Amino acid sequence: MNKLYLYGRNPLREALSKGKKGLLERVFLTSGAETDSTLISLLQKHGIKHERVTPEEIESFVGRDATHQGVCALLDDRKLYIDLDEALSIAEKDGERPLLVVLDELQDPHNVGAIIRSAAAFGASAILMPEHDQVQITSTVIKTSAGAVFSLPIAHITNVNTTLRTLKDKGYWTYALTGDGETKLHTTTFDTPVAFVVGNEGEGIKPKTLEVCDFKLSIEITNNAESLNASNAAAVALYEWSKQN
Repeated sequence: MNKLYLYGRNPLREALSKGKKGLLERVFLTSGAETDSTLISLLQKHGIKHERVTPEEIESFVGRDATHQGVCALLDDRKLYIDLDEALSIAEKDGERPLLVVLDELQDPHNVGAIIRSAAAFGASAILMPEHDQVQITSTVIKTSAGAVFSLPIAHITNVNTTLRTLKDKGYWTYALTGDGETKLHTTTFDTPVAFVVGNEGEGIKPKTLEVCDFKLSIEITNNAESLNASNAAAVALYEWSKQN
């Protein structure tokens, strides 16, 4: 199994403040990062000792191009995920009209991180993510999400279509975000439990998945752009949902 590291001061603060107990296996700081009193206080509060390392040692963990700010931590990635039943329980506690975001084989970690960040910002209850053929939580996803992976529940699912059928049985309306959808976002009323499905960056949502979804949802844009990318489309849809809920 590949080791999962986070890097950067803000992601580490978020992991310490909102992550599950036992998430951080080891914490590495350079001498410069040890002057960050807020970070040191959080580590002490949680009873976590850090190891002093050089910037070069951190780069050996996360790569030379990573903006690590003298901070790195090894994670137990099993602590990052919940199962579908737990996600549904969390959503139920969020009220009568919760929102879930289903990822359908996205491959760009920047897109995944941005979607998680938007979902957290606009009040989604959880992210549902396939275990296979889908980018998982990586260092880049953590960084791009600005630490939102630690505040928004992320559930592993085995099959998108089976999951959508389960959601529909539980009263969710399912919306596939697709450029040629006949249902327009700006005229849609979200007054039930909702699941947004975000598809692969290149291929979009698979035809069989589109058949399962209740609605094919599109965002009207001008002729100056051909389309929105996956994370931008998700952000717009999430914002519209949040205005109504």
